Amino acid sequence: MKFKVLPAGNSCPIDKPNYAYLVTDNWDDWFEFSTMYTLIYVDGDLNKNRIGSIKIGQFDMEKDQRRPKIPNSFSELGDDFFSVGQDDSFYDELNKLGEETRSQILSALNDIALDENLYEKAIKERVTGTSLLRSVSHTSIKGQYRRLAKGGVRLSEYSFLYESPKMKGTEGRRLNLAFEVTPESNPPTNIHVLIGRNGVGKTHLINNMISSLIDEESPTSKVGEFSSPDEFEGELFSNVVSVTFSAFDETEPLPEKKDKSSGIQFSYVGLKRVKKGSEKNLPPKSPVILKNEFVKSILACKAGSKIERWKRAIEKLETDPVFGDINVASILNNDDEDDFKDIAGRLFKNLSSGHKIVLLTITRLVETIEERSLVFLDEPEAHLHPPLLSAFIRSLSDLLINRNAVSIIATHSPVVLQEVPRSCTWKLWRSGHLSKVERLETESFGENVGILTREVFGLEHTDSGFHNLLNDAVDKFDSYEAAINSFDSQLGLEAKGILRALYGVKRTKA
Repeated sequence: MKFKVLPAGNSCPIDKPNYAYLVTDNWDDWFEFSTMYTLIYVDGDLNKNRIGSIKIGQFDMEKDQRRPKIPNSFSELGDDFFSVGQDDSFYDELNKLGEETRSQILSALNDIALDENLYEKAIKERVTGTSLLRSVSHTSIKGQYRRLAKGGVRLSEYSFLYESPKMKGTEGRRLNLAFEVTPESNPPTNIHVLIGRNGVGKTHLINNMISSLIDEESPTSKVGEFSSPDEFEGELFSNVVSVTFSAFDETEPLPEKKDKSSGIQFSYVGLKRVKKGSEKNLPPKSPVILKNEFVKSILACKAGSKIERWKRAIEKLETDPVFGDINVASILNNDDEDDFKDIAGRLFKNLSSGHKIVLLTITRLVETIEERSLVFLDEPEAHLHPPLLSAFIRSLSDLLINRNAVSIIATHSPVVLQEVPRSCTWKLWRSGHLSKVERLETESFGENVGILTREVFGLEHTDSGFHNLLNDAVDKFDSYEAAINSFDSQLGLEAKGILRALYGVKRTKA
């Protein structure tokens, strides 16, 4: 098999069968390396197969050497070079060509997912950690990529546990939470919910979970720990993503690593700016900063093999009328990069705050999520109305399923709760010095919001809001009819039902 390198923007010819082309991509990583290519294969019937994005590294690259010095044409790369696909779809596409062709191409390109010994050598090179693994984790390479590179199948179900530290202000109990992800389950099990009223410690628990995975200096006694009954190659999770747009959470986001060659990677999506060094009291991100983050993220998706995934995620969001009307995916019709940046930026700027949050979040998640990613979301309902929240949860679920990833959402919204099954929910409650987690008694998926609200909040629900006014009316008036009239007949069916029940209790006590 022959390979030929083409300049950026060039179309590959289709006159030679069984020929592979590497189209140069000018995307650079941290202004230091440009290692990206697009692999296209012309098969024996002269059909053009776009395999996807690949990055090629070189051992002992010289100072200021941005690109590997691969020959313009070759049958196989020399021992100085190594490569890795930038998405598991790269290996999926190769598998469609058949075992022999897949093996020939990967061997000729010195693929480090296929060759375990070569991986151990290449991982020590700076170009690997900074460029080849910028959008890919070593966990994915040793797991999903390696399985697919050898003709294997995708990962099956997995489960994990979290044991909290002793909760502050309680009797010193530890909370134990179990999570299980089952591919192709219906309803899906890739989203898990931690629900409870304000003040029970949901955000604190989420922050401890993140620190237990990312902050190597935090002891288990302070942040708890994750474990799993399953056996994994590498880390339990390939990376962690934290999404929070709360203006009141005082926890500072951890910095994102540039070197992806070791440990669990971390990405933050939210309003806070990540501090550098001794910086203090940074203001929240401005609308301009958020807009630039969106443009940068969509460019990263477009440069790699993730744009089809992004379009699918946006399609799921279009059940919301605003997203449906503005046709977000149309920005991809602009090939000129400067025009694309301008149009994408203007589209983002003109959205409402809630739609900006959803679009930025989904785009960043498409960019960062891979196999066995763990995504934390803290109260996503804070800025989103119920229909947009439901559309976001469904889009998120579809993305997580596609990547075999999982999310834990801290919320007090029954709208979020009705999007997941009971087996994926934990109710957190606190009474005095006692803190506890338990499963719901009611099946939550698709359940009535009112029923879920009563299930989660109990007496707090019936002692607040319109319930208070109904109780006052029962105390004041002797008959159901008089109470109805006191509200000028402006009561809904549920309120009328509650009112009848309250009068029934009153008669029993008389």
